[in-house]
Amino acid sequence: MKLHNLAGFLTPLAFFVFVGCATTRDIAYLNDQIEELQQELEAIKGKLSSEMPKERADLETSIEDLQREIKILRANIEEDRDLINKVADELEELRREYKEKILAYQKEKEKKIKTPPPPTAIPKERPSITMKEDMEGAYQAAYQTLKRGDYTHALKMFKEFLHTYPTSEYADNAQYWIGECYYLRGDYETAILEYEKVIKHYPTGDKVPSALLKQGFSFLNLGDKVDAKILFKKVIKEYPGSHQAEIATKKLKLLD
Repeated sequence: MKLHNLAGFLTPLAFFVFVGCATTRDIAYLNDQIEELQQELEAIKGKLSSEMPKERADLETSIEDLQREIKILRANIEEDRDLINKVADELEELRREYKEKILAYQKEKEKKIKTPPPPTAIPKERPSITMKEDMEGAYQAAYQTLKRGDYTHALKMFKEFLHTYPTSEYADNAQYWIGECYYLRGDYETAILEYEKVIKHYPTGDKVPSALLKQGFSFLNLGDKVDAKILFKKVIKEYPGSHQAEIATKKLKLLD
């Protein structure tokens, strides 16, 4: 209910109290005022229900008491003119109480509008140690699957690992083992392409010498001795003294 409506309703009631008597016309007018008040109370209840359901509960009891009092007064108003003064007093008191509740409601509503809602809680990230354990666990699971000879599942697991941990310290290893899965399955052409990803994406990784060497083996298995020799020589030149260079040297001797 708007506050200026409440104030406007006080004037005629106070007048009835002042004169101490009322005509039939006065009674009709008071009836109209009571009806208007009741309608506005219903409107307020509807608004509270849709906008602030919690605040509705706080005012529900007082509103129902007021409406119950109105029904009683309206039933008796035609029977006893002297009851007009009592009606005025009771309605004035109820209106005063109701005005206080409305003011409290408005202040609370303004407070909620001005006060921003608390920030949505952001789930805490798991400790880095836990993430590292998960990463290592996923890598080892894929590697053990490869060692068991299940190349199809190992290939899938290593690809999933790279998708989940693309920047991990095991990323170059995972990419190398993907090439190995294809190599061990006899798909040498795809293996060459996967080994190339190790060389291209992880040029400083420790799997580059092995990737170059296995590219040479793949070309050799495809019957391409020329490209195989080129790669073996590259391993020897770029990684002298390494285990891969030693193997490449032996292979070159067999091919000459």
